[in-house]
Amino acid sequence: MTHVLVTRPLEASRQLAGELGARGMFAVVMPMYTFAAHQPAVDMTAVWATPQTRKLAVFTSPRAVQFGLAHIPQEQLDGLELAVVGSATRAKLEASGYSVHLQAPTGFTSEDLLQVPELAEAPGKAVIFCAPGGRDALQKGLTELGWDVVNAMVYERVALQPETEQVEALAGAESLLSVWTSISALELAREQLPAPVWSKILNSPALVISSRIRQYLEQLGATHVELAIGPGNADLLQSILWLTEREACS
Repeated sequence: MTHVLVTRPLEASRQLAGELGARGMFAVVMPMYTFAAHQPAVDMTAVWATPQTRKLAVFTSPRAVQFGLAHIPQEQLDGLELAVVGSATRAKLEASGYSVHLQAPTGFTSEDLLQVPELAEAPGKAVIFCAPGGRDALQKGLTELGWDVVNAMVYERVALQPETEQVEALAGAESLLSVWTSISALELAREQLPAPVWSKILNSPALVISSRIRQYLEQLGATHVELAIGPGNADLLQSILWLTEREACS
């Protein structure tokens, strides 16, 4: 039986593991980090204070919505345009009671959002709600479009140590497929897993959600990396089923 290593944050990992288990597959749930609030070095009462300026709040992830909304004064929320990266972030914002004004029609990356034509029209002041250590593509892109950009780092990733049971399951697996949704998780796994287990991961099939993660994993020495059809759990499940079926027939 193929063991599927799932490294998403715990809630998402458990959901995906449940779907895999219902189909007779064994998932090793090993989240590499959790999230905690981070105090942004931004005065949110003053950042959008300039009158008659277009005001934009950009949420880069569901966690950015979860931790970021509390930092925006209610009187300012009513006058903001809200932009999101990805459909999961949109769902989180709408579930919180707010409408999304700007989102890329396809894709789920910062580069996709930057292609939205409205962002190039009358740029003003933008605040990006994010975490320390993230990519700067969105900040650079908005700046190039003429926006005055501030990063509000409202949450942080807190590394988790793999448990002995998880490591033993990986070491004993006859067949292994690993699933990666962030470079941060990859970096932590490489640092914390025993060398034989990490080598086993690199020499087994891997599934990733972006070409950037695939390139990074291949640079680490992975020999068989596939790109999932999308970033959500439903996309990952479909991709895992297709990949494992293909491997079984090869």
